[in-house]
Amino acid sequence: FFPDRFFPVMLSLFVAISVSLNARARLGTAVVRGLSRNAGAIMVVGAADIVGEVDNWRPEGGHGTGNRFMPLDTVAMGPGPMLMAIAGLYPGLTAAELRAPQPLPFAPAGGWNYHRLLADGVPTGFVALPGNELVAEHPDTVAVVCDGTSLGVEFADGASHECLALIDRSDEAVANPGLLDPRQFYALSDAAGRVHIRWSDGVPEGWTVQGRLIFTQLPHVKKPGSGGGFAEMDDDFEF
Repeated sequence: FFPDRFFPVMLSLFVAISVSLNARARLGTAVVRGLSRNAGAIMVVGAADIVGEVDNWRPEGGHGTGNRFMPLDTVAMGPGPMLMAIAGLYPGLTAAELRAPQPLPFAPAGGWNYHRLLADGVPTGFVALPGNELVAEHPDTVAVVCDGTSLGVEFADGASHECLALIDRSDEAVANPGLLDPRQFYALSDAAGRVHIRWSDGVPEGWTVQGRLIFTQLPHVKKPGSGGGFAEMDDDFEF
């Protein structure tokens, strides 16, 4: 080791750090005091006083005063709950009914919207659904209340239940039927104006495309005899 060189170097480094820290401290105090002179309402003479003085903006009895804090919850950064306009019931829905509702705007990601619903706004009503990124990308989407069996959907209890078909009326195949994708499901209307939710290799003669099915929202249906809190009591449990 080289004590003759080591200790002078360390001493110089210590002095440099001390000078730097003192300079920053003086600069910070000057800035804070400058703010106090300019603002007038904030008198700060040291770091220990900052919290107590700045918190004066809080109303008496509000969050963070008196060592009391409100329960807070932040909305997740994603699509919020969606209020969907209902076009009608299926089967029996007509093309005119499917086109009639005016969808409500979706809330911005991480936020929400306020709506004042009027009695004559959408006679068929609205339904609230969980936020979904796929639906959020298609703002001209409406909900159709369907009997599950009319769509060929099976449920765990063997019964039929209502489900919601979400139809995007702005799909490109509406304006250009030649863009219909035979792997997708659509809301097609026949010559009489009756709507059929189905897939098709092409648009039948005299039929029109009213929208594309984004997805069908199903209710939670529990299988009879399943789930009692113990796996051994579940019908699907295997020993």
